[in-house]
Amino acid sequence: MPKSKSSVGQMLLKSLTSEQISNLLTVVSASMDLNTYMEKFEKIDPDMATTVKKILAAEKDPARIGRTKRLASVQRNMEFWHSLWRNWDDIISEVGDEDGKYAVQDHHWEPPYFDGWSLAQDLEPIVEDMLSLIKDVFGEVDDPDLFSKALEEIDDQIGSYPEWMGVEHGEPCGLEEKVTRCVLKWLWLSLQHEKYPGQTLAEKAADLEGRFEMVALDGNAFIDFFVKLPAGICREIYEFLKGSDHGVDLDNTYSPWHQINHDYEERFDTGKYLETCRKHLTKNWRYGRPLVDDALKQNDFQKAESLLIKTFSSYLDVHSKKKWRPETSLLLKETRSYSNEGDEEIASLLTIWADVAKRLNLLERSAAAELQAVVFRTPENWNMVLKAFRRLSSLDTQKKLNPLFAQWKDEMAAVSYPYFMDQRKISDTWIHWLIDAILDVKQNKELFLDKLNEWLSGLKDNTKAFRKQWHWVARLTKDLPDGKILKEKYPSLWKTVLPENSSGEALTASRRKGLRELKAGQCLETVLEVWQKQLRRIVPDPAHAYKSDYEEHSRWAQALFELNRDEYRILITNWLKKHNRRRNLWRDMQARHLPVDRRPLS
Repeated sequence: MPKSKSSVGQMLLKSLTSEQISNLLTVVSASMDLNTYMEKFEKIDPDMATTVKKILAAEKDPARIGRTKRLASVQRNMEFWHSLWRNWDDIISEVGDEDGKYAVQDHHWEPPYFDGWSLAQDLEPIVEDMLSLIKDVFGEVDDPDLFSKALEEIDDQIGSYPEWMGVEHGEPCGLEEKVTRCVLKWLWLSLQHEKYPGQTLAEKAADLEGRFEMVALDGNAFIDFFVKLPAGICREIYEFLKGSDHGVDLDNTYSPWHQINHDYEERFDTGKYLETCRKHLTKNWRYGRPLVDDALKQNDFQKAESLLIKTFSSYLDVHSKKKWRPETSLLLKETRSYSNEGDEEIASLLTIWADVAKRLNLLERSAAAELQAVVFRTPENWNMVLKAFRRLSSLDTQKKLNPLFAQWKDEMAAVSYPYFMDQRKISDTWIHWLIDAILDVKQNKELFLDKLNEWLSGLKDNTKAFRKQWHWVARLTKDLPDGKILKEKYPSLWKTVLPENSSGEALTASRRKGLRELKAGQCLETVLEVWQKQLRRIVPDPAHAYKSDYEEHSRWAQALFELNRDEYRILITNWLKKHNRRRNLWRDMQARHLPVDRRPLS
């Protein structure tokens, strides 16, 4: 039997690049009306004909292209879909292999462990493409259990790691948002013809969530999927959850089902919603706001304050009889927290408390709550805090506000400090003096400058005090107006001794603005004298070097050499006596072109 000849199309496909074929088809479509060949296209391949019609229609209406996500044939979509699953399978094939990608060993002397985070991250880009195809390919694939089987395979693969790796004792592999959405979307599409699709979805999703030991869906994505379902479906699921045979623990505030049900309660049953808030307020402070709002609607301010006290006790996890109130202590200090999730909600509750206390004629508490709200919202913006403190301070409120203000100053000093320190040592620093001076510049400016100069002058001759407080001098040096002059003149001092700016931008800006307003730049010369006289006392001792690494010691020595060569000479004399045999030390010193003999330095 003679071999059939290749068609022109096949020959073109083999002979031309994709770009060349694209150019060829563009010329052909411009030269003739492809619609006249539509009957022939449909006879050859209906799927192809339908896709060509869509493309031709989109060409006439360019705006339609932007509204159409994919102009691809079913076969093209399936081809892409299968390629995505091949990529998925390639990734999963690495799981369970003690020598595979996801068995990670940090150090050669440590056993490997399963890196579930990397696995979850690697699956996300693949599933992102799958999400765009799901509706188009679902009917063609015809496998409602596709993703549940995929999860089961991951679970089995993780469980197949050797027992000595201890994978079964660790946390489940938490899959990310897109994988979770894909799993639930596929499940939802498979239930469109059910009599009660919402209830069935909830049953199957609950089963899916609890079925596996080694793998878990993303809780936030799980919640988000259910609360964004059509309103009718949400109500159907809510009615199902109101029953007793659903098998999920709605009292577990950490369960996605609790949060899904609570969202439905807010939409469909306000009374039940508030009942749940009351029941679980001690476990979740966020349940306080709806209760407070409800009390305010009833103008029951006594009840509102009682609920605010309970809400903040929940927030601070305080279950003793001694409850927190705005005048008790600085909330920011109690939480040790900056820019955490929920901060704006807490600041808003403090503002509400200020109004409630005012209506109850608790003026000290009202002022304290208002100051706390400003501090909690913008702790490092000194202008905002000082403005609020000035406005709220009066003979009636100072007794409660002054301790809060003092605690805020302590916090600003603590977070300005570049190293770990004992909190008890930060009640009297130049940052405290600076804040007090900014509070009333006209009255306190000269007092601040005198106090700063007195402190610096004392450090020049008091080595013991300098060793304890040099970090504060370092912070001041970088913050002073014109401090960057030292960066040009003494680059090693600036880079090695002075701290990186570890505090927030707003706090740094507040400190530096205050120093400029108080003309503190005049202290720069005194600061330099302190460094010139005392830097040698804090140069790290080579005796404490780790594994003969003297890089740090040579950098500090270079900073001293730039700053005070007489002091450098004393340092080298001492080092030559104590560390003459540390060859790596002298090698590192010479690499920086530092003189290491006892000849006079030029």
